[in-house]
Amino acid sequence: TAATFTSLGSIKYDATTIREEFKTYQQILPHPDKLLQEQHSFTYLRNKIDESGIKIPRFLQYKFEGGVKPHTALCCLLLGEYEMALKKQQERKKDTNKKRTEQNYNDNHPWGIYSFIVRILSFGYLHNQINNPADYIRDQFFRVAHVIPTNVVPSHILRKKIKNKGLPVPNYFLDPDDPRQFPPHIALLVMLQDGEKESRKLDSFLNRLVFSSFAVISLLLRIVLEVIGGAGAIWGGAEVVKLRNADNADLWRWLSISVGLLCFARFVTLNAPYKEDEGDILGPAGPWSLRLSLRLRAVCDHPFHYFVRALPPSTPRRRKVD
Repeated sequence: TAATFTSLGSIKYDATTIREEFKTYQQILPHPDKLLQEQHSFTYLRNKIDESGIKIPRFLQYKFEGGVKPHTALCCLLLGEYEMALKKQQERKKDTNKKRTEQNYNDNHPWGIYSFIVRILSFGYLHNQINNPADYIRDQFFRVAHVIPTNVVPSHILRKKIKNKGLPVPNYFLDPDDPRQFPPHIALLVMLQDGEKESRKLDSFLNRLVFSSFAVISLLLRIVLEVIGGAGAIWGGAEVVKLRNADNADLWRWLSISVGLLCFARFVTLNAPYKEDEGDILGPAGPWSLRLSLRLRAVCDHPFHYFVRALPPSTPRRRKVD
């Protein structure tokens, strides 16, 4: 199609233009977490802005109005951030006094050496989790940015190009029928709100304290129920059916410990983070993309995932597109 051969630069809709346009309708939008949770439709947002007497942004306009597809606008916005991150990374490489860990754009955790401790204790297998929606969206894009076409392409072609490179398709580029997908126009608005520091309140100390405490308590309860409880059931059950007595107490103690170790192995298998968990276990863009009740249930079911992930931080690479 003709659109396939249109370059991203020629549509004159770069990050600066998108952000300036955003300021005209910024005040009428819901909070970033509400946008992700409710996932307002393209038509709903278009009508809401139109009813306010504000000019409809190009990514919400139809083709005959000169509109740009939301996934294309999102690429334009995030590619701008990607190029900036790549430039900063190259500058850091020139400075031999900079630490290697500073080269990852999202490796600076608000709890200081937390990420360093996580890597040491897990022998480099685990990394600190990303719970902020905008950071999550950015992290997924940075993994595939180097293969994003320089031309405007339909969303299914974009997915195909990413898959053909053996890379994970970001949730906002998935097929609409995929349960893990969330609309690209929502992802775009969340990123724009983050640029105005609207989503940073999700990283407040109070929010972190409440959900971290809930996750820790959930983790401890699961250990008690699934590990200690299994060992205790053997010990106590043997006494109930009168199989354990003073003469064979040591035997049953070792049997209980053995069962406890098996329960612990099961616990680790079920709760350890895997790379395939990204964008699924804790919602399409982290826990804040879920309603409060679902967020609490997700953290309760997978408390370990709230703190750590198996996927390492994304690192910008030079773009090499077809």
